[in-house]
Amino acid sequence: MTTFYLTFLALGALVLVFQLLGGILGSADDFDLDPGDGLDLFTTRALSTAAAAFGATGLGLMQWGINSWIALPIALAVGFTGAVAIALTMRSLHRLQQDKSFKISMTLGAPAKVSLSIPGGRSGEGKVHLNAHNRFMELNAVTAEDDLPTGTDVFVVDSVSADTVLVSRTNPTT
Repeated sequence: MTTFYLTFLALGALVLVFQLLGGILGSADDFDLDPGDGLDLFTTRALSTAAAAFGATGLGLMQWGINSWIALPIALAVGFTGAVAIALTMRSLHRLQQDKSFKISMTLGAPAKVSLSIPGGRSGEGKVHLNAHNRFMELNAVTAEDDLPTGTDVFVVDSVSADTVLVSRTNPTT
């Protein structure tokens, strides 16, 4: 049973070392595909971590004199836990790479509510509240229409600058 655990430990550790060296040298991004948003336990990194943790735990328990039939399920549980921990870590790291920055162009067509009246004919700025990119925002707003009083429901028609939008009472997408 010792050889069994040692084999898993050696194979798992060897793959992890190759991945580490590949990452340091820049020659290997990872052997895995894009993880997406799910929890992928079948990546090279997760499986090699599970194998190494399984082997190390099994060897350790055998060295402590624990019966091999008791050591096996414990080692399996530790290996599975290692795979889950790595999968969760990699999913979190992948999410950090996503661009969550706000671009005013994301507001085009979005419904908004006037929070500070907007003078008509683009003669001045007011403010609108809207939800864009999963966050509540307040933006400066102008309109080419008549005055828009506070509380008016409007739609974003165009972007005027980095923090100012052109709004209208009618939805531009209909």
